[in-house]
Amino acid sequence: MAEKILTVTQLTRIIRNAIEAALPFPIAVTGEISNWTVSSRGHTYFSLKDEESLIKCALWQSVKTSRNFKDGDKVKVTGRLSLYEPQGTYQISVSSMEMSGLGELYQRFLKIKEKLEKEGVFDEERKLPIPPYPLKIGIITSPTGSVIQDISNILLRRAPYIKKYLYPASVQGEESAGQIIKGLEYFNSQKPDIIIIARGGGSMEDLWPFNSEELAYAIFNSKVPVISAVGHETDFTIADFAASLRAPTPSAAAEIASKDVRDTLSFLDDSRRAMAKLVTDKGRETRRSFFSLKQGFYISALSPIGRKRDAVSFMEEEMHIAVKAKIDFCKSSLSGLLLEAEKNNPSRLLERRISAVNSCKAFLLGSLPSTTMKAKAALSSFSHSLDALSPVNVLERGYAIVTKSGGEALSSVSGIENGDEVGVRMKDGRFVSKVISKKEER
Repeated sequence: MAEKILTVTQLTRIIRNAIEAALPFPIAVTGEISNWTVSSRGHTYFSLKDEESLIKCALWQSVKTSRNFKDGDKVKVTGRLSLYEPQGTYQISVSSMEMSGLGELYQRFLKIKEKLEKEGVFDEERKLPIPPYPLKIGIITSPTGSVIQDISNILLRRAPYIKKYLYPASVQGEESAGQIIKGLEYFNSQKPDIIIIARGGGSMEDLWPFNSEELAYAIFNSKVPVISAVGHETDFTIADFAASLRAPTPSAAAEIASKDVRDTLSFLDDSRRAMAKLVTDKGRETRRSFFSLKQGFYISALSPIGRKRDAVSFMEEEMHIAVKAKIDFCKSSLSGLLLEAEKNNPSRLLERRISAVNSCKAFLLGSLPSTTMKAKAALSSFSHSLDALSPVNVLERGYAIVTKSGGEALSSVSGIENGDEVGVRMKDGRFVSKVISKKEER
């Protein structure tokens, strides 16, 4: 009997007919969605899996579903099992599809999210703010692919002055989470202004390393603010919730982290004008405070001199009154003696009286200059005392007047502390000094 040789197509068709004949139509299968992909023609291809097996499915554009599905959804599909001849693989052609509970991965995701949320890992008030004008950005992602290129192009276009540092890490697979954690540790030692963790889109399995508890703790404990840019806008991971900020895409992360150079220049111009106005206003306020302090200083410093001058004037007046009283007394005595002489006419008595009068007159004439000189000497002494008390003359001799910041004169080191600022006035100007150390002397 001759051996029958089949072509690949013939064998595939036999297998297809056998499969379709062995299984009635329709069949219902439950499992978890993975690798959900929509083609350019509108057809959707995905895999349905459980703990041990996986089968491919096709959802044609003509089949309408009640909702949008995604990776991780646990669903029940109804359809026909057939063989896809061009590739020699069997698949389910889906005629209807509905939710059948949450997928295992999604359940694990919710459990991790709930645990970390209770621990406060996602608390907004504990997240670090994103600096508005960073100069250094650390990027943790794959060194190949479009993600790093997209981020670099956007940063170069918007803010070419920003320095970019790449920590190459795997963003898919079992080793991915550990490598990203090492990247966070590295950048925390280098202290950039922002860290971006980025990767493109993918299935829930592809993005699973970013749901790692250890990675969430590393992001939470980072001393540098972290932007999470993982997957597409509809993808959410644990890293997104733990980060300081979630960006919908890696490109959006670059946009968020950088200010356009034109905005930066405008901000610098506004800051320069604001600083100039602040300096002008502060200078005007300082000049007013200085003139007020100067006026108060002269009033407080010259007040003792005024009191001394008044005392000298009073003493001078008292001296003139005493001298005048003495002269008046002498005149009165002389008049009395003359009357007595006239009353007692004898010439000798008259001569004695005249002699006494002359003596008194000589005494008066002799004592008046002496008294006047003593008064002038006392006045000169007071004048020297006043000069010695004058703060201006004290400054001329090399001394200085030290005041507190409020203008109060200091007379003891007990009135100041290390680090205080004090004003110092010398004979030809003033300056401000800071106390470095002090020593009290008894």
